[in-house]
Amino acid sequence: MAKQIRRKCDRLQRRETECMKRIFTSPDSAELGFLKNVLQKANIPCVEINEQMAQTIPSTPFQAELWVEKEEDYAEAVALLAEWLHPTHTAGASWTCSRCGEQLGSQFSKCWKCGTRRDAAA
Repeated sequence: MAKQIRRKCDRLQRRETECMKRIFTSPDSAELGFLKNVLQKANIPCVEINEQMAQTIPSTPFQAELWVEKEEDYAEAVALLAEWLHPTHTAGASWTCSRCGEQLGSQFSKCWKCGTRRDAAA
């Protein structure tokens, strides 16, 4: 009975990790934590791996990793990562959301109130 339960748990763990996708690796756990917050605010579930190990042993095999839990969220997570790494709107005037009218700073590419992208048509 114990072997059957263990096998079932092993299968579930394998299935879970097969669905997860690594999106970012960094020796800086603060940087990783910041990106994790960005993804979580976009309602993208993600998990940090090796974050404590990376602080203890700062070398390449032990770098902190950020994994997206659901494969269907991966494309949006990659887009957020790209915008975070290479912001397109870092300087300039603030903008008004075309959907809800919220005033936003130039550094934001998405409305924090309704989620509309900056470049979306009205």
